[in-house]
Amino acid sequence: MQVCPPKFWILKALALLASLLLSQGALIAGVYYSQESYNELPSQWRGLLMDQRQLRQLAVEPKPKQISSEFRKKYLQDLSRLDKLSKERKLLPEEFADQGALLIRLNQAPLALETLRKADREYPLNFRILANLSSAWQTLGEFDRAIQVSEQAIALAPGKYVDAEKLQLFWIKQLKKQKAGQKTDNLFNLQFQSLEGKYIPGGIDPAQLKTIPKDAIASVQLLALWFPADSLLLMQLAEIANASGDPEVALAMMDGCVTEFGLREGLLLEHRRILKEYVQGRKTVKDEKHQDHKSWFVPKSLRPFALDKMELDLPPIKANAVNLLPWLVLAQTQVDRKALAQYPAYLKQLENQKVQIEGHMQPVGEENESSTFLLLENPVGCWYCEMPSLNGMVLIELKDLKVVRMSRQTQIIKGKLQLRKDDPEKFLFTILEAEMHQAP
Repeated sequence: MQVCPPKFWILKALALLASLLLSQGALIAGVYYSQESYNELPSQWRGLLMDQRQLRQLAVEPKPKQISSEFRKKYLQDLSRLDKLSKERKLLPEEFADQGALLIRLNQAPLALETLRKADREYPLNFRILANLSSAWQTLGEFDRAIQVSEQAIALAPGKYVDAEKLQLFWIKQLKKQKAGQKTDNLFNLQFQSLEGKYIPGGIDPAQLKTIPKDAIASVQLLALWFPADSLLLMQLAEIANASGDPEVALAMMDGCVTEFGLREGLLLEHRRILKEYVQGRKTVKDEKHQDHKSWFVPKSLRPFALDKMELDLPPIKANAVNLLPWLVLAQTQVDRKALAQYPAYLKQLENQKVQIEGHMQPVGEENESSTFLLLENPVGCWYCEMPSLNGMVLIELKDLKVVRMSRQTQIIKGKLQLRKDDPEKFLFTILEAEMHQAP
């Protein structure tokens, strides 16, 4: 995709608004949903990639016999609760905004539009409702309507949220230009080639580096979380990831642009080919795999989502029975600077209980057969790019040291849960005496 530099005042305003917004640590705009809390951005690229995919998968209806992710189940439960509440009484402004946001996330934009237009009639001076209404119009490709409502949201937003609304408005205008067949502006005026016209795997021309706004990565990560199914945005995100020194993640994103969204932009395909050759070449060099990942930015968090702040509707724990072990509960475990684990109360109650969890096998080492392996919620391709944090993996030790072959199919695991206590060298979660079978 060839890009044209935006006007200087746009760049200056964008850098300023990103700096003001991200210094607050709370990101409220785009798609406002009260249960989505964010850590300070920018996050590590692999964390951003995981959370963005989680959001993108929310919109995908599972196939017959396919298991919904816990994330999707959580959003569906919240939507059901609000739908039920709306039949009992008039929803409050934040509840209306949440209902609309959930519908957008779950790929029900027409219903979201209907809900949010009704909400706007009930509460015409609520900027959260207007921000979500603008996002609904944007999702449906009605960019003129989206711009009109976004401008209203900016006029009504409290001062600390104005900059976030302006950031969304800027991107909607770029999408409108693209729809009209015009060249879109790169968000940060970056050219991803050297002065000689060559693409630089895992880096960027030093002259370009000096022009990058301080919070460029944080800004584009924020947009990607608001609109995870925006293929053009993902393409820009991939280029910035590569420019920051992470070609593996950039390649994973470009693969998504091609395989998931069907993009066939000439530069995208060319840059993807160059990165694939570069990454494969690194893998063939002894002791060089995934080394020298130096970047010109410093991430401020492991992942965007602050899952420890998410409210979960959990079933009561039953003694002498098999209890479900939710991945979202595991994700709420925190590790402090002394490497000590802070487990949520629900998880502490499950310790030494028999639990059941579903996930995907990941070998601990290079062996393709073992009695011990890691269980992840989602399968990974590149371990470096997509490796979950410690609270996103469970060590499985099979009963009677049974040796099994690694499989890409979803597995159901049953066994006794053990927490690691104060030993930082152990995994946070282990399931002992485990039995497994393939999910239907």
